[in-house]
Amino acid sequence: MKVFWRIAHKNDMGGLWYDSQGNFTGLIHDRYSFCKSSGMQMPFNKGTVGFLSATDSLEKLYDWFPQADIRKLEEFGYRITTYMSENYKQADGHWLIDQKKSWTMCHYLLEDTQMKFEPL
Repeated sequence: MKVFWRIAHKNDMGGLWYDSQGNFTGLIHDRYSFCKSSGMQMPFNKGTVGFLSATDSLEKLYDWFPQADIRKLEEFGYRITTYMSENYKQADGHWLIDQKKSWTMCHYLLEDTQMKFEPL
């Protein structure tokens, strides 16, 4: 088991490239184009169906989404979300966690320079 970090919507756990069902939304490219990672493409890959992109540390999550981006995303319901996963792999330079073998641990909100726990 390993802990992973990602940005997910608090209501449906959808991401910024794909929704929680694995359908491409591309929200990061238009609605959230202010994000540092908005230019990053995540094309469909049959080998990653059922997996979620994640990082293995909060510091690495900040490489994709600086705190300023996260604060803006929080206004739209996105949260820093932690997961425990027993099945994970690396692909295209980042971690992927198996959606069926990962458990959401909690959401966090950024407040000033500290993170505030938010119950699921």
